[in-house]
Amino acid sequence: MLTILLTMIDEPGDKEKFARIYNSYKDKMYRAAMSILNSHALAEEAVQESLLKIAGKISGFPPDGQGKTAALINIIVRNASIDMLKSEHTSENVPADEEICDISSDVLSRAVSDEGYKELLSYVKELDSIYSDVLILKLVYGYSIEEISEMLNIHKRTAETRLYRGKKKLKNQISERYGR
Repeated sequence: MLTILLTMIDEPGDKEKFARIYNSYKDKMYRAAMSILNSHALAEEAVQESLLKIAGKISGFPPDGQGKTAALINIIVRNASIDMLKSEHTSENVPADEEICDISSDVLSRAVSDEGYKELLSYVKELDSIYSDVLILKLVYGYSIEEISEMLNIHKRTAETRLYRGKKKLKNQISERYGR
């Protein structure tokens, strides 16, 4: 499997990075998929699908050893597994008139101080995973909506809506904490 995936990658440095990720995380990915799917065949399929996505985006992956790589891989394999569970339910209703929420208010500015970054991240992690995954991919990793929708195998509009709703929920959490 590794040899096949390495043929998808052009840069030698990226091939080495992917090989390290593959060898370090493939068993953890399988265990994560298995905990969701409870099927060896489906778990292996979810891991393969996740590895294909990672190979396609390897140049944008953070360097290993920072904890970010593990978190990003966990998001990708979890979403691939969940997609397999709900494969019969392929589309979500996405309101067409919603715009991305701007949460750059003074409440957010106050929370995003140097010491507030970790607190903000803890608020994000408290959200449902459908919102926290999109927020983390966008705000922490800097992926575009198109890249996020591709990674999570969701429609672009669904990713935008989840980002909007996640920001709205995050703003409400912060407002409650700071009494505004």
